[in-house]
This record gives sequence, C-alpha cells and structure tokens, in this order.
Amino acid sequence: MSDNKKIEQSDQQKKPIVYSCSGCSNLAQMAHNISLNLDGDGIAEMSCVAGVIGKVGPIMDLAKSGRPIIAIDGCGLSCTKSCLEASGLKADHYYLISDLGFEKRNKWNDSLTENTIAMKSIYDQLFEVGIGFKQQSK
Repeated sequence: MSDNKKIEQSDQQKKPIVYSCSGCSNLAQMAHNISLNLDGDGIAEMSCVAGVIGKVGPIMDLAKSGRPIIAIDGCGLSCTKSCLEASGLKADHYYLISDLGFEKRNKWNDSLTENTIAMKSIYDQLFEVGIGFKQQSK
C-alpha cells in the first residue's frame, strides 16, 4: 500500500461520522442535504441512521469506531438523535434545523435561502470546534 493511500485511510479514520434525518418535511430535506454536503466536502463521512437502529453489522462497527458523531435533525421530533440513543450512541455535535426558526412545511415546499442559512450555520459551528476543510500542507 502506498504512503498516500495510508494517509488517506488515516485521515478517513479521524473524520467525523454524520447522521441525519430522513423524514419528508422541508426541514428533513435540509438536514439530509447538509449531511450530503458535509460528506461531499470531505468534512465528515455520512452513514445510515436506519442501519444504526437496525443494528446492521458494518454500520454499527463504524458507529462504534470512536470517531466523533455529528447528528442533524430537521424538527423537534429528533428522530436521528433518538435512533442513535436507542442504539447506545450519543452525538458529539447535535444540530436541530428547527432551532433556526424555520417553519416545518410539506416535503416539496423548501427554500434555497433557508437551506443556505441552515448549512452556513452548521458549517460555522463545526468550524468553531475545529471540524472543517482539511488544510493543505505546502
């Protein structure tokens, strides 16, 4: 295995795991989209909260790997947080989109402005605790 591949695997093993709501409201979509972006931006590795509550072997192995856990819920039902806790897990960083003052609406009634505000809020809070884009060494 090349040194670069080892470094990539080591970086991956330190990266937080992110779980999000998968409900059908606009807030759930926002939570899910932010998780997808955190994964796509290389900030966190998205995993499946349904696999956690279903106690699926490889998903539970990842969940219990000791990596920091980020959980993002859309509304006050807090399904993601409840699924993690029911499986003996606790989020190190927990975000509730409805705390930003957004109204829960039907699934296809979302807002790009609200999505952007929510994403910026969560990214900013993660950056404050040192979770963010990997700095390139020169």
